[in-house]
Amino acid sequence: MPFDQSVLTEKLKKRDHDFLILKKDILETVFNKDEIVFTLIKVRKSEIPDIHSFIIAAMAASGSDEFDIQNSEIILRDKESMAEKIADFEKRWKVSLGIETYLDGVVEYVYETDANPRRQGYDSEISYIIEAEDFFIYFFTHHFYY
Repeated sequence: MPFDQSVLTEKLKKRDHDFLILKKDILETVFNKDEIVFTLIKVRKSEIPDIHSFIIAAMAASGSDEFDIQNSEIILRDKESMAEKIADFEKRWKVSLGIETYLDGVVEYVYETDANPRRQGYDSEISYIIEAEDFFIYFFTHHFYY
């Protein structure tokens, strides 16, 4: 089922059915001598039943609070535009995120996300949610601040 903001809002009101994302499902990699941090959360659909529950669990596991989740921009994109944005990012920062190694199966939906749309975005930040046949992925990058 594709993402629907109204369903997310309702699920945020009833947090007693939240799902826990385990540390084993979170990958964090630091590139360029602590300059870029890449975080990826991948969970099988058998563990979390729908995209809305996954978004709440993944964003909460990555440090977003309920306000951030509720006010996030989550925009449907296509796989090609995501690949292009990732390629531009990798070229600019001279890194290889290796997203394709985590994409098993057919990708059904791709969403670009912004957890804080009121804040100025930086070119060190990209964020996507992917729904595939058997799993969900949430990944994002940010600049490491000393």
